[in-house]
Amino acid sequence: MLSIIGSSKVYKKVIHEALEIVVKYFMEVGSNVEYDEIYGNVFPLHKQDEEDRENQGLAFLKKLHREIIDNFSHEFSPLKEYVLYHILLFVYEGSEGTFLLSETIQNSLRKRDTTNFSEDELNVLNSIETPKDLIGVCFEDLDFLDVEKIFDIYKTNPKIVTDFLHVDLEYYKDLLPDDILSEYNQIKEYLNNVEKSSKHDTEVKAITKTINSKNDFYKNVDFVIATFKHYIEHKKVHILFNNKMGQANEKQVQVAFGMVANLVLRECGIVISPEVDTGRGIVDFQLSKGADFQALIELKLGNHGRYKDGLTYQLPTYLLTEQIDYGYFVLVCYTQEIYENAESLYHMAEEFSQKYNRKIQFERINASGTLESASKIRAEKDMGF
Repeated sequence: MLSIIGSSKVYKKVIHEALEIVVKYFMEVGSNVEYDEIYGNVFPLHKQDEEDRENQGLAFLKKLHREIIDNFSHEFSPLKEYVLYHILLFVYEGSEGTFLLSETIQNSLRKRDTTNFSEDELNVLNSIETPKDLIGVCFEDLDFLDVEKIFDIYKTNPKIVTDFLHVDLEYYKDLLPDDILSEYNQIKEYLNNVEKSSKHDTEVKAITKTINSKNDFYKNVDFVIATFKHYIEHKKVHILFNNKMGQANEKQVQVAFGMVANLVLRECGIVISPEVDTGRGIVDFQLSKGADFQALIELKLGNHGRYKDGLTYQLPTYLLTEQIDYGYFVLVCYTQEIYENAESLYHMAEEFSQKYNRKIQFERINASGTLESASKIRAEKDMGF
């Protein structure tokens, strides 16, 4: 049974009997002509173009009819609402308003005890004359007719759709053509990632102030790296390093990282020491909380000819020399090509962790400035997360 506005089941039963007459008439008329001439017209355009649309469409209409006549309460999907709406409109317009339901309604009422109806329900039932009148009775709203307009708004102002219009486009996915559905999924994925990033920023601000374990300490170090990466890639900080005036050198980038690290970690008592002499060379940063919690960070630029040596030799040597078991190798990439080529270093970091019995992490940062504006993204890979 279609979920219809109304307080009583018997009221809904009368409406369903009227709907059955209309849908049955539509299917009888449509069975005498080509599918596309009548049946296909009540589906969205992208459904009319689907392969095997005739068999699928007929099966859909039969299921719709069956759910109208049975005694169960069915929650109709937007696609079913769309089709039923257009069936009612087709029969009304095709008959030029001569297809009347008044007698059907009155016959249904005569079979029932009208004391079971509220006054409002009786007034509604007595006002129904044509299939068009059923539209206002069966549908709480007609959002399924405006999905195109709603999506256009969503593309530029998703919050208006979700928070002001209170429309969840996920509910209307069946009404979206494949290319539009793909675009919607990409935008939604992007927004989800932005939300995750926002949550991450919140977590960084609420960073663990009391460090009771190495795990607490390592998580705080991870937050520093993730925050530095996020602001360079998604908050336009890359323009400080890579712009028309030139590219920042390694020392300048290190200064910026040191500033971020101090801001993020100042409330948890972690000390950030730059340019620490290990005896086997100078490591870029040492982070420590007493003698028990320590980490080393080596930062390199992707335009350095031998940047892989920093992960392969330098950082492991520093960790072994200082007898520290946690280290990060961070690579700032000024071109998309270097950023992509550096992906293999994640696997290398895992291998060196096992080889040297140390926890060695790698992170690459895209400072190329080539990430697209969200409104221009057409593929998930271009989102940059």
